[in-house]
Amino acid sequence: MTYKSLLSCTCNTRELGGIRTSDGGFTKCGVFWRSDVPVAPTAEDAEKLRAAHITTIIDMRTEEERLRKPCGLADIEGFEYHHFPITEGSGVPESLEAVPLSYMDIATADSMPKVMKTIAEAAEGVLFHCTAGKDRTGVVSAIILLLCGAEREDIVENYVVSREYNHKNLEAFLSAHPEVDRNIVLANPRSMNCFIDLFAERFGTVEKYFEAMGLSSEYAEIIRNKLTR
Repeated sequence: MTYKSLLSCTCNTRELGGIRTSDGGFTKCGVFWRSDVPVAPTAEDAEKLRAAHITTIIDMRTEEERLRKPCGLADIEGFEYHHFPITEGSGVPESLEAVPLSYMDIATADSMPKVMKTIAEAAEGVLFHCTAGKDRTGVVSAIILLLCGAEREDIVENYVVSREYNHKNLEAFLSAHPEVDRNIVLANPRSMNCFIDLFAERFGTVEKYFEAMGLSSEYAEIIRNKLTR
């Protein structure tokens, strides 16, 4: 199978559309895209986003990450760029067991209510990204898919496939950092399954998660309706 990013300037830009839901339907395409950082989008990339009505950009990287590699869509006309830094998930966890715990830290980060509120209120489609499009982006994607009633196996697969899209970058990182356990940085099923379990134990439902984060459950309903109706 060929794993090709939706944008030529990225490795890991993908749809959240086309995923099965518990009511027998599928999530809609052209609503939410998940991605690694689009550093140098081409004119064709920008036009592809506009044509798909993906015009709100959410950058979840730290200020240091953003300064090191600015998002190339931030200053292009026609896009609404938001920077909501999430420091949790920006580094390598200490162990494989620590990965799902770090994902809970991402889910409850101070900036997460802003991320979800902006996704709900966006006039058109949204591209949200971190650096590699795996951890912070993976957590947001999982929460949205849980909200839409996606099957657990499909949520896990949507996360795990990042290792295929990011294959070259991951190998380069591991070559430069031989001290890092590759199982920690690879997107693996155990990490996402454990996160889903921890999330359910703490919040029960995504609606209750939104309320715990200080957002009305109406925002959850808006996001679900955008992706499923």
